[in-house]
Amino acid sequence: MRINKIKNLLSLFVLLISLSGFSQEMATPFAVADKSPVFPGCESLTGDEQKDCTVERITNHVNKNFNTALGKELNLTGRQRIVVKFVIGKDGEIRDVESRSLAKEADIRASLQAEATRVINSLPKMQAGEFEGEKVAIAYALPIEFATPQKENKNG
Repeated sequence: MRINKIKNLLSLFVLLISLSGFSQEMATPFAVADKSPVFPGCESLTGDEQKDCTVERITNHVNKNFNTALGKELNLTGRQRIVVKFVIGKDGEIRDVESRSLAKEADIRASLQAEATRVINSLPKMQAGEFEGEKVAIAYALPIEFATPQKENKNG
């Protein structure tokens, strides 16, 4: 009787672990994909041109939409860098966005990371990437860097 309870508990444990594994997509690295995700407007290109177009469009979207005035609002000077990792899902939707800033102060770090996450979440739906003939989720990493001008010395 006790052995059956243990077997049942172990079966339940294995089932729960396997179900939790299905809740998150495994992502293929962008560089490894046979066919990269396709940003809207890059569909007519093929191969490396399509991949380069997608990278360029993602970068342009971030450059256009990232609020660089945030640097001034937070009284920052010099270069700021945030690294963002995200997944372009099998359905072409952006998900699992993670941002990391190296700013020393927690509130500044949080503000920069929140802005980076907001901008990445605003990316449009794309055509899914492929690996070995199957649509797959694609992992993507992007550094965001901007410069905030040095404060002028008004005394001299």
